[in-house]
Amino acid sequence: MARRLGNAEQHELILNDNLSDSTMTLYYRMPTTRERLGYDNSRTVRDKKGRVENKTPETRQKYGQLILTGFKDGDFERYENGKWKPMSSNPSSPIYCPDWKDYLADHAGDVIETLAVQVFDLSVGLGEKEEDPSEDDTPDDTIDPADAEKN
Repeated sequence: MARRLGNAEQHELILNDNLSDSTMTLYYRMPTTRERLGYDNSRTVRDKKGRVENKTPETRQKYGQLILTGFKDGDFERYENGKWKPMSSNPSSPIYCPDWKDYLADHAGDVIETLAVQVFDLSVGLGEKEEDPSEDDTPDDTIDPADAEKN
């Protein structure tokens, strides 16, 4: 499948959550090239004395929140009035939480950082050359009848 450019569709990332022993689905949009550059450029900064500061966690939070568009209904719960209640990022859902993004930022920063890592840091990997089925390197075990007569 080709990489689809632009923000015409929602993408999803399925994560294994070790804390709840379940999977969760995050929805996100593709970052622009400018956002990718901003992400890379803001990971390290110089302070007033010229020392380099590592701002990777803050950068992952900022840009992860920027591209996060939602999550699958019920993949997160919040504790309200003595009960655990499922959450939704979908405004048309009966369990919609208007502050869902801020709530995730406050209570599930690891999830937002993982989204940023997957989309910004690990979006491209080295691949292997696809094999051409017509170029089979396996030895042919068949016996040529002409060779059989020589033996």
